[in-house]
Amino acid sequence: MMFRILLLGMAFLPVLYDLICLRITDRKRQEPLPEEVSDVYTEERWKTFAAHKHELRIPHYITLGWSFLLDAVMILSPFFAWIERLAGGNVYTAVAITVLLMTLLPLIVNIPADWYCTFKINQKYGLNKRTPKEFVKDTLIDTVGGFVLVLALYELASYTLLHLDGWTNHYSVSTARAYLLTLGITAGLVVFLYCAAWISWRLMRMRYVFTPLEEGELKNSILELIKESRRPVRKIEVYNESSKSPSKNAFVLKMPFYRSIGIADNFLNENSRDELLGVLAHEAGHLKHRPDIRNVLTWLIYALMILAAGTAIRNGSEIVHMEQAAEQAFGLSQINPVLSLSIVFWLAEPLLFPLSVFRNYVSRCEEYEADRNAVKEGYGEPLIRTFKEISTDELVDVNPADVIEFLQYNHPGMVHRIRAIRAAMQETEGEK
Repeated sequence: MMFRILLLGMAFLPVLYDLICLRITDRKRQEPLPEEVSDVYTEERWKTFAAHKHELRIPHYITLGWSFLLDAVMILSPFFAWIERLAGGNVYTAVAITVLLMTLLPLIVNIPADWYCTFKINQKYGLNKRTPKEFVKDTLIDTVGGFVLVLALYELASYTLLHLDGWTNHYSVSTARAYLLTLGITAGLVVFLYCAAWISWRLMRMRYVFTPLEEGELKNSILELIKESRRPVRKIEVYNESSKSPSKNAFVLKMPFYRSIGIADNFLNENSRDELLGVLAHEAGHLKHRPDIRNVLTWLIYALMILAAGTAIRNGSEIVHMEQAAEQAFGLSQINPVLSLSIVFWLAEPLLFPLSVFRNYVSRCEEYEADRNAVKEGYGEPLIRTFKEISTDELVDVNPADVIEFLQYNHPGMVHRIRAIRAAMQETEGEK
């Protein structure tokens, strides 16, 4: 029971972290806006922003509490033992049942909460254009797609864990062979993740209608911006965001051997040519990005994780004993890979958190780099103007607390972003 209580404590840490971050955010919003973003909100619009964020808080607390309650039930109750009996001792069946329940149970609260946020809160503040039919369609696509991908991942993990003993001759392999086996498993995981990314892209195309950007001056200007990309862009498409929200966005899809650009129709229809090209010059900056020391450090961290996995395989007998002890603590007679991996993630959360923070830092640096490309192309002011307009329209928090931005944001906060763009503009002017 003490082991289960330890896991429950580890599962509560993300909840506590979330609550602390919300408290810091609330205190930060009591401060006046810095000069860089002081013109984003009128006094009346700022009140609207505050009211919108306040109304979203209750659904967030409810879904957060429900998620923790489900974790507590799984940890403290005979949940996994019941699944084992229901599956008749078949590991793959137990995994399928576990993933199905872990997919469906959160929806009991999450779907009503999402419905309320969409049609009661966001619609009240002009941030929703989805119909109930669209909501149901999007929810089904996301739920079914997510279930299939997670189930496939866990079934592959189950196959690996069940056969690892035989592949390693009861874990009596040399260090070199253990690391080679780890590299093979890692390669399989990378292939799976790329397949999952491609499936996620196809699911997005089921949610939206994509049409090729019309030939003309705008498309020619975009092609000029991306002509120095490291890999050619195959498609420039417009998607019907206006059917779901007033959001304005543009993105670059970067996959192995495939690049494409998507532009929200709201953006295309409501913004000036310079504003649109400013954002696309930013996206072109992502296409031109070359790995730097931060990317190398990220790869080095992943390499160290692979080495740690190889060491675990080399000492597999000790890992098996720990796994058997965990199974006994949950009243199981055999492995349930979903439980095993959940325990690993619960216990490893404090170690994985710094990696998440570092990845966010790298992402923010790449956003700054992409902004500098927009400045280089002469679109610094239109980019700032666009960011401010989007923030006003979409009720964006333009002045997050520095610690929250550091820990959670994969894009720079608006204050730091505008300062960086203006600094790059001054540097460019100085070079002239």
